[in-house]
Amino acid sequence: MATIALDSNQSQTPMKIRINRRGWAILVGVPVFVLTVIAAFLVSMFASDAHASSDLPTGVETVDVTVIPGDTVWSLAKEYAHGYDITSAVNHISELNSLSGSEIRVGDSLSIPVLAE
Repeated sequence: MATIALDSNQSQTPMKIRINRRGWAILVGVPVFVLTVIAAFLVSMFASDAHASSDLPTGVETVDVTVIPGDTVWSLAKEYAHGYDITSAVNHISELNSLSGSEIRVGDSLSIPVLAE
């Protein structure tokens, strides 16, 4: 076991710390960088021109249709979705009604988008 002998003649002077250029860069640079990032965040947050709209969104007007024998998504789109391109209307009907394909069953209730005239 090692032992350390203390010299009673040594004075209790505090140890001096020397900081080189890299130390000063870290000591000063890191707080400056952090404060700059915080300031930029606050300025961008409070100076933004983006505002929430108080207007209620208007949805697509739809007609609910019950499927009868012989109906297809294509025929329903052609019959009810006036003013739409038929292919776009078929895609929109599938999206509105969460259809995975073009298969529909008799008795299903589908929402068909219509344009206000």
